[in-house]
Amino acid sequence: MNAYQLAQEWNDLRWGTVMPVALMIGSTFVQVRARGSFSLAVTDPSRLEPQMPDPENLPAYLKSLLAQTITDILGERSAEVSNVAQLTEVTPQTIQALRTILEPKFNALGLQLKNVTIEAIESI
Repeated sequence: MNAYQLAQEWNDLRWGTVMPVALMIGSTFVQVRARGSFSLAVTDPSRLEPQMPDPENLPAYLKSLLAQTITDILGERSAEVSNVAQLTEVTPQTIQALRTILEPKFNALGLQLKNVTIEAIESI
């Protein structure tokens, strides 16, 4: 018996950075948090089950993956901007970068990333 079913969906899963992300913008140290939501569907249960046998662990693993990915993206963006307002602006390019990095990782697990949003990137 498979723990996952083809086309099984998880909708409106919330993600966020657990700890503030410490970044440098020029010579200024800033801390930011990011949060959003995502949805996914199972496309290949036979690929997913060996890597994640317990469905209860899947959302937490994927939330962690999203938080790490946005942390990496913000780190790259911090070198390209001149102030924190530019860094915390949620742009289509930021969302596309998140999707571009995550889709192959989800696909490798036998999942389809249906939707991903960034609700806020906030300076603290």
